[in-house]
Amino acid sequence: MSTTTLILIYLGVALVGSMVPFLRSYFAHFHNLVNLVISACLEGGKIHLYQDGSGQTTGSAVSPFKRALISYAGYTGASVAAIGLLYLVLKGHYQLVVYLYLGLSVVALLLWIRNAFGVIWGLSTAVLLALPVFFRYDNVLVLPVNVNLETVLVHIGIFLASVLFVQSMIGAVQVCRQAFMSRSNPKRKAALVQTKFIPAVVLGIILFGQTVLAGYFFALNFISLPFSWDMDLPNQLLAAKDVIWSTVSGSLRQ
Repeated sequence: MSTTTLILIYLGVALVGSMVPFLRSYFAHFHNLVNLVISACLEGGKIHLYQDGSGQTTGSAVSPFKRALISYAGYTGASVAAIGLLYLVLKGHYQLVVYLYLGLSVVALLLWIRNAFGVIWGLSTAVLLALPVFFRYDNVLVLPVNVNLETVLVHIGIFLASVLFVQSMIGAVQVCRQAFMSRSNPKRKAALVQTKFIPAVVLGIILFGQTVLAGYFFALNFISLPFSWDMDLPNQLLAAKDVIWSTVSGSLRQ
């Protein structure tokens, strides 16, 4: 199965997972971590990740306009990071994607994440990413089942890049929606839409527009969709579905 097909499958998995309550919060923090680390580097402070999928920094920027600019930089950086990881995936550097995000998680735990839920999320993510890396290089411990760890790292790398890309899209839509809410609405809590110097609607539309442009750039340059549709793709997706179904059926019979 081609890398392009796997990316499309995992983009679908990331999108569906974003609609499941627990997974929605867990997936959202893959984007929040990149976004908030950039913000923390620009304004200082610590990072708090919450159970509802939101997060914030405790920086010292008191000006709403300055906080809006820093927040904009965070969202933009996360979108660029998502495109960068997908580029690495398409170039075959799957392990590098895992190493980069594992390193970011560990550094964020050491330097910035300070609330209980954030630490739990960071530790669980770091452990899940570190285990296949550890067993890949460990020659002493033997897994009870025969697992191709190279293949596992390939799928994890594609999954990480897909989740970050989908969450960057969802985050931009949420901020744009909040920009059209009244200032008294408690759901309007994104730092990007708190400034009065620039109309929040303008910032929301700019962020949404550049995110759509990033998606267009990805489709046009990386997977050539929908501009030159791969006619073999539907057959590949059906074959993947048959493999998954046969595996699940075999497990149930046992």
